[in-house]
This record gives sequence, C-alpha cells and structure tokens, in this order.
Amino acid sequence: MRLNQSAKALEDFQKAAKIYDSLGNKPKLADIYNNIGAMYVPLSNHKQDAFQYFNKAMVIHEAMGNKAQQGFMLVNIGYIYETLDSFATELKYLKKALPLYEQFHSDNKDEMSSIYAALGTTYTHIEPADLSDAGFRGNQYDTAMFYLQKALALSRETGDEYGEAVNMKSIGVVYLKQKNYVPALNYLNQARKLSQSVGSLGAETDITYFLSEAYKDVRSFDSAYMYYVRYARLNDSMNNEGNEQVLFQKEIQYNFDKKEDSLHFQNALLSKNNSLSKLQLRQQWLYSIGVLLLLLSIGGFIFYRNRNRHAKLVLQLEKERAEQKQRESEFERKVSDAALHSLRSQMNPHFIFNCLNSIKLYAVENNQDAATAYLGKFSRLMRLVLENSKSDRITLQQEVETLQLYMEMEAMRFKEKLQYKIDIGDNVDMDYIEIPPMLIQPYIENAIWHGLMPKEEGGTILVTFICRENSLQITVTDNGVGRARAAELKSKSAAAHKSFGMSITHERIELINQMYQTSMSVVLNDLLDEQGNAAGTEVVLDIPID
Repeated sequence: MRLNQSAKALEDFQKAAKIYDSLGNKPKLADIYNNIGAMYVPLSNHKQDAFQYFNKAMVIHEAMGNKAQQGFMLVNIGYIYETLDSFATELKYLKKALPLYEQFHSDNKDEMSSIYAALGTTYTHIEPADLSDAGFRGNQYDTAMFYLQKALALSRETGDEYGEAVNMKSIGVVYLKQKNYVPALNYLNQARKLSQSVGSLGAETDITYFLSEAYKDVRSFDSAYMYYVRYARLNDSMNNEGNEQVLFQKEIQYNFDKKEDSLHFQNALLSKNNSLSKLQLRQQWLYSIGVLLLLLSIGGFIFYRNRNRHAKLVLQLEKERAEQKQRESEFERKVSDAALHSLRSQMNPHFIFNCLNSIKLYAVENNQDAATAYLGKFSRLMRLVLENSKSDRITLQQEVETLQLYMEMEAMRFKEKLQYKIDIGDNVDMDYIEIPPMLIQPYIENAIWHGLMPKEEGGTILVTFICRENSLQITVTDNGVGRARAAELKSKSAAAHKSFGMSITHERIELINQMYQTSMSVVLNDLLDEQGNAAGTEVVLDIPID
C-alpha cells in the first residue's frame, strides 16, 4: 500500500481474508476488510466498495463490543467523505471518533497522531459556512495548526517518517492558505524530501502539487512550472491507464476463486449424481463467465475514460506553459528594470561629483602629482564598475579590488579623517566564490558619509570576509556616530548626503532571493561602548554559497 502497488496489495489482502475467514479469526478478518476498504477509497468508481468493506469491519467490531476499533472505522468512513469533498460530514465522524481514541488509544502515539492529523486536515479544507452551521466560532486555521502540530510531534517522537512527511505537507498547506509563503515552502520542501526517502509515491505527488501552487503564488514561475510538470508525471504514474483495470481483475479473480472452491466442494458431495453435478457446474461456469465479461466491459470503459483524462491533462499542461511564458516575459522585464536602477545608483552621482571636485582642488593647488594619481584611480574605478555591471556575478577578488580602489580614493579625499582595513579569512577562496557586483559598496559609502564624516576626528572602517559552513559572511564595521545620531544630523542638514545605493541594494537582495530561491540576508547592528553610548554601526551580510 505505501509503495502504491495497489494490485499486489489487494491480491495479498484477499488471500489473507480467505485464510482468516476459514480460521474463524474475526478480529483479523475485520482488519483485512478495513485494509481492502482503504485500497478502494482513492478510486473514484469504488467509493461504494470502500463503504461496503468498512461496514463489514464495523459489524464485526460492534458484535464483539470492541469500541476501540470502532473509533478506527469512524475515521476511515470519514475519510471517504473527504475524498468526496464532503468535509462537514467527515468532521462529524472524526469528532465521534476522537473521544474513543482518547479513551482507548491515548498511549498509542501512532494512532493519536493519525486522528490529530485527520482533524487538522479537515479544518484546513472545510468551508467557513459549514463550520459556522456546526456551531464553530474559532479560527479554523489556528485550530487546524493546533491538531497538525500535535500530530507532527507524535510522528517525530515515534520515528514515523511517512507520517512526518504527510503532517509537514498539511502544515505547509495551512501556511499556503494563509498566504504565509516562507514557512509554507519550508515545510513543503522538507515534506517532499521525506516522502522520497520513504518511497511514498502518493505523498510525493500530493506535496509536489502544492509546491507548484506555492511557487506560482510568489510569482516564481520557473519553479512553479518545473513542479507542475513533475506533479503531472507522478500523477500519471500513480493513476496509470491500467491501474483500476488491474484492481478489477484482482477482485474478479478473488470472487472467481471463491466460486471455484465452492464448485469443487459441490462436486465432491454430488459425485453420485453425475448429471446434476454437470448441470450445476455448467450453470456456475456460465454465471462466472457472464460476470467476468461484464466486469471486463466496465474495465474497458475505465481504460477509455482514463485515456481521455490523460489527453485533457496534456492540453491543460500546454495551456499552462503558454501562460507561464507570458508571465515569464513580464517578470524578465521587471528584472531588467531593477538591474538598470541598480547600475544607475551603484556609483552615487554625489560621489562622482565630489571626486571631480577633489581633482579640481589638486589642480588649483598646482599639486599635479596628487591630481594625476587621483584621476588615475578615478578612471580605473569607473572602468571596473562598468565592466562588473555587465555580469550578474563576479568573483570575490574582483569585488574586493573595486572596494579597495574606492576606499583609497575616499581616504585621499578626506586625508587623515578616514582609515580603512580589509580582512579576508584563510578559508575564503577569492577566485572561486562569486557574488553580485557592487553589493557591498553602498554600505561602505553609507558608513563614511553618515557614520565617520560627522565626527571631527573621522574614524576607521573594517571590512571582513569569512566563510561559515555554507555561507559567506561579510561584515562592514565603523566607529562613527551611530545610526541614531546620523539620522538626527541628517534631519537638521538641508544638504544631507543621499545614499540611494542602500535602498537599491535591499531591493536587489529581495529580487535575487526570489529569482534563485536563496536566503541572502542583511542585518544592521548598533555598537555601544562600556557606558552604553553609541560607538558605531555594524552591517552583516550573509550570502549562501554552494
């Protein structure tokens, strides 16, 4: 069952049913009926068969006074209603089952996990109007999350990876319905990995569908399309054209075997009356062949219907692909616009203007050597910026070279007021690691203008690079006036320096995270001295690396 080998599972269950029935073992026979019913639940044309087998099991448990097992059957019958999208009816069965579980199965963590998971899933899907009619006045998603978290905790405690995968998927769906996409994607991705490790094709198919929906909602259309195609393939392999037909044939074989056993028994008893035995045998064969032909006709109809369903799925996939291309074009246009804004703001116009003023000052002072050196650095920096802006990513060596040149120029312009240092860890491969160009410069520019320049004596900037596990951590530290004082001075100054690069850089980081599904982050920390006074600012960039 877990491996979705439905025909093989049904064959084994039917053999077990014959053995337990012959032994008169009613509890085990009820268990087998329950499992056969579960096999039929997902098949759209076998809901009545599922009800039939579950009711057989329920009759046995009621006759034995086994209330603990009756709780299981209530849950299973409720699940049939879930497949029919009748969640209000399912909730009624689950509420009847819950006190039986708590009375008889409170020590069985696997069973308690299953009832909590069923309740959480039902609260997720039920319509608010149906809940209101049932007298429910709470928040359905909070209630769903309450039961699903309990189910997840129990499945982890018992080491049930299959149950853990299903519960994580359900929690991801709750977050998805609340449009809380970050935890939704986190839970769904973890659930998919677990479902693959335990080999549950059904769980993986369901999870892959919701991953496609989540990425579509966050407008990550490449990922949405990839998971939709994967879902279609998985769904096709699960519901292949011959699956239900094979199950029909197994059921036919099971019934036929029972009839054949009966015929042999009758032949043994009626051997003295040969003519009557032959007549009865012929009647039984004709009846069996008639039933066989009827069921094979039904199987052929199912085969034809599934072929049509597959064709419709292919047409729907083509339509989704065309719509995805249109959305992708719009998305690429937005990316290009953001990249253009980033390029325009990477070297602030104020910085270029001030550099040219410094060159002019050196020329007026007849300091030709300094003016020539400054102009050389300026032209080299402009060339590096323009070259780097052509690529989405550059090596860390190229980025450090640009930052070094930039801070050299600022140090020349402000003389003794600015000192700087770049510290690179031993575990940092400068030629291998690649990052987006000009990602750090805006933070250094902000530290110089708003942190150090308001101080009469200036200050120092320290830029460090270090690798921690699977990420590159970049820290920009200054011993300036601090963010609060800088904001106060900025508000009082009519000619305050505007650092457009900070806002554009944050926008670039958000866009990169969305495009490549990464978790690049920026944290700003206020530094304090021993007396609690402002002692500068620290900016920490965390960039995931392969």
